[in-house]
Amino acid sequence: MSHLMTRLVGWSQRFSLRAKIMGLAVGAVLLMGTSASILAQTGFMASTTAELERRGQSIAADAAARGADMLLTHNVLGLYDLLQETIANNEDVRYVIMLDARGRVAVHTFGAQFPGDMLTLDLPGKGQRGLVQLLNTEEGLIHDVSVPILDGTAGTVRVGMSPQRLRRAAMNQAQWLALMVVGVAALAIAGAYSLTTILTRPVMSLVQIARAAAGGDLTRRAPPAPPDEIGVLTASFNDMLGQLQESQRVRNDLLDRIIAAQEDERRRIARELHDETSQAITSMIVGLRTLEEGCPEVTERSAELRQLAATTLDEIHSLILELRPRALDELGLVPALRRYMTDFAQKHNLPVDFQLVGHETRLPYRLETCIYRVVQEALTNVARHSHAHAASVVLDLRPGQASVIIEDDGVGFDPEEVGMRSLGIVGMRERAALLDGTLQIESRPGSGTTLFVKLPVAEG
Repeated sequence: MSHLMTRLVGWSQRFSLRAKIMGLAVGAVLLMGTSASILAQTGFMASTTAELERRGQSIAADAAARGADMLLTHNVLGLYDLLQETIANNEDVRYVIMLDARGRVAVHTFGAQFPGDMLTLDLPGKGQRGLVQLLNTEEGLIHDVSVPILDGTAGTVRVGMSPQRLRRAAMNQAQWLALMVVGVAALAIAGAYSLTTILTRPVMSLVQIARAAAGGDLTRRAPPAPPDEIGVLTASFNDMLGQLQESQRVRNDLLDRIIAAQEDERRRIARELHDETSQAITSMIVGLRTLEEGCPEVTERSAELRQLAATTLDEIHSLILELRPRALDELGLVPALRRYMTDFAQKHNLPVDFQLVGHETRLPYRLETCIYRVVQEALTNVARHSHAHAASVVLDLRPGQASVIIEDDGVGFDPEEVGMRSLGIVGMRERAALLDGTLQIESRPGSGTTLFVKLPVAEG
């Protein structure tokens, strides 16, 4: 039983609140209406059956009183007229039989063929005012009512009462009750629909605003609702949205500060490398050249040192560009990515195809920085670990969203096994999460790697 109730509850939870309320209202009306109709029809049939039998006894008693003298004087014609008059004046009467004191048929209304089975029926006993028996006939059920004449000393009157008219009346009443139930059910549906509309309108408004909030829009508010439970819920929901919006504002401000601090530190390191380390290495190269001119015997070794210093200086310049590319600040994301991929392809001898989908436009500072750093980290991983022959980067800029797809034809890996151990992957995922974005990796050993990044872009 409990399992059945659990399944029933689970089944009912598939429907909306409006459907549940309307279903309960209509179901209650139909149940009450059907029950009332059945009870009314049953009560009507019981009362009409009792009334039918009382009328049968009254008709039989009247025929017995009026026909007693005629039966004693053997006035058959008068008895026949009496029986015909009784049938004519009572539409529920199907037959009338008058028996003499010996139980023989004195007169009847069956015409030429009298059913002999009627003589086998019981007669009222001594002291009985009447006897009712139910007969199954071709016309249906017949209530046979027999009343003694002069306490049975003169004979018996037997009257057959048909309930067909009463049954038709009961059916008409049942039809009227059914129409009333349908009408009340229609009113209940209309009332339930109006009630559920009133009740669910603020709930649906809350659902829409909750979906908008889940999508990142915390500016919408639910309209004020009546001061009931839903009104309290609406007010609490609006307060929660206000707190979330304030928390998001503080979070975004802190995020801007963190990213700005990171990029400022990168600028500082790049500037120090440029101003101090690069100049020192340049001075060392000049000194080595001077040493070669003054001391020819160390020329070969000095040339090697100069070449090493020049290589180191180039690497420092590349590191400076990677720490903070000036193109990202001055020109924007797309030119900075194109320049970075050109330098990357030359440095690692790995061609990278870059495609832009949508219109080239400037994004917020932290979004451009995030996308650039993710592409930078992803291509660095391709160069270090994938053994790929080619890679591609697709930047998709659409209203409300910026997406990046980075793909290579390398050896691939198991994302579940490597993803949590790779600081580069963890860093990219954290960068995307800080901006309410997602990062997804599709790869398997031997089939290359595809990285998907999606970031929301606030309108305006």
